[in-house]
Amino acid sequence: MTPRILIVTTPHTSEFPNPITFAEGAPLTVGEAYQGDKGWDNWFFCSTHGQEDGWVPGQVIERLDDLRARAREAYTARELDVHLGERLSASRSLNGWCWCTREDGVESGWVPLANLTEYAPSCVVQEEVSGCGIAASANILGKTYAEMKKIANAMGIHAEDESLWSDTQYVRRLLASGGARTATGETPFISWEALPDLALLAIKHHQENGRNFWHWVVFERSAGQMHVLDSASYLPSNIRSDFGAMQPKWFIAVNRPGV
Repeated sequence: MTPRILIVTTPHTSEFPNPITFAEGAPLTVGEAYQGDKGWDNWFFCSTHGQEDGWVPGQVIERLDDLRARAREAYTARELDVHLGERLSASRSLNGWCWCTREDGVESGWVPLANLTEYAPSCVVQEEVSGCGIAASANILGKTYAEMKKIANAMGIHAEDESLWSDTQYVRRLLASGGARTATGETPFISWEALPDLALLAIKHHQENGRNFWHWVVFERSAGQMHVLDSASYLPSNIRSDFGAMQPKWFIAVNRPGV
């Protein structure tokens, strides 16, 4: 299946620290079918040599008789512990569960489909003329503009403060307040393909009286698809893919909380 981007709506923690794992062709003894009210149909409690017994989807089982079977493919019952709001890439869906990989690509496992929802890009629009940094932070941290503005004001950060218009530290502080991590320094923009999966971009860069000014936007890449979240209120669409019309000067790589 084409990878899907999913958001965790309910945390999940595995109850099986030693999941059954086997190679294609492994002999299996098939036990009871799962009986429950969660919509997890076609799962069977199986055993194989050298492994703790565990749940296996029927699609993986090639029946030889009522009890004996062999594996149609390699399989692991490893589950992925996930927290609320985490973004995952799902490459397979079986019987009420999805095989998911974290954003950093390091860890994968099964997560109940009921704990997930499809990711649909949305963009917080700035409510102040010079509020692009607050809006960009809100877009990364999953907050509304009002929520992010309240946090910013409590930190002494105000959109109308002209001393911040040529500064990158205040937006780093905002992101850090929500647990996001930013790279040290700014990296010159080379190409869209060379960008990390999540970054703050400086577009509309110009100088006035020797000072640098720019407009903050957020670059995202999910399952190979790229877009830019641009909070400017005058745009017909704040989710942009007109890459040729934007001319980034530099970027700051960002990791969301938990990544």
